[in-house]
Amino acid sequence: MEPWLLALDLDGTTCNDEGCLGEKTKQALAAARRAGHTVVFATGRRDVDMLPLGEDYRCADYLTLNNGGKLVRTADGAVLANTLVDPAAARTLVERCLKEDWILHVVSGLYWSVNRRDEGLWDYVEKVGVVPQLFDSPDQVPLDAIEGFMATADRDPICRFIDEAGLPLVHVHSEPACVDIMPDGITKWHGLSKLAEILKVPAGRIIAAGDYNNDLEMIQNAGVGVAVANALPGVKAAADYVTPHDNNHDAVADIVEHFLLK
Repeated sequence: MEPWLLALDLDGTTCNDEGCLGEKTKQALAAARRAGHTVVFATGRRDVDMLPLGEDYRCADYLTLNNGGKLVRTADGAVLANTLVDPAAARTLVERCLKEDWILHVVSGLYWSVNRRDEGLWDYVEKVGVVPQLFDSPDQVPLDAIEGFMATADRDPICRFIDEAGLPLVHVHSEPACVDIMPDGITKWHGLSKLAEILKVPAGRIIAAGDYNNDLEMIQNAGVGVAVANALPGVKAAADYVTPHDNNHDAVADIVEHFLLK
């Protein structure tokens, strides 16, 4: 069988609701790789968000983090591509959020900072095992090395400001309570296309699977687009195939068995 590039969203698709990979999923991914296929986790997670996964990130050959902004080879941790936020745009956004007291998370590799720690933050701190730094000035964040931002409690006003100010940034809901903010042009499909170009894999040999709005573009553009059973209705409508099981019942194993191991 000619090999495929299998691109998998993590949260809500490959991971269960506890953020872990099921044993059947891990076995299926190992079987797919033994059969010569390439696996990439295409996720909105940042480096710090990957920490709870432990060594299970190695179930993939590559990671596209930050919704496609950063491409990492798992075998040696090499960063193959990384698109950063324009420093002037970063300063403008940080200054406005500080002025309005809008909560803004700043991420760069394992660096994570926020201008205010609200009550809802601590559950996530416990999950990742990292407490974000606090900043009260744009000069306290690495403006020339920012990979992206997150907006949680103040999602709507932050997104409106980005649009009204014409900042070279894009924003997308990665889950109901979180908006990811990336450099203009960054999407999961952007990152996946860059990897496919490196590996010389045509779009028609890509299987892309997800559950949420930030997965739509890669599902629509891949040779085969897959939605898991728990995906949003619009994501299912865009897919070529919907798995019989959800993310809590190893939906990824369905994909591997249906497309890669026949």
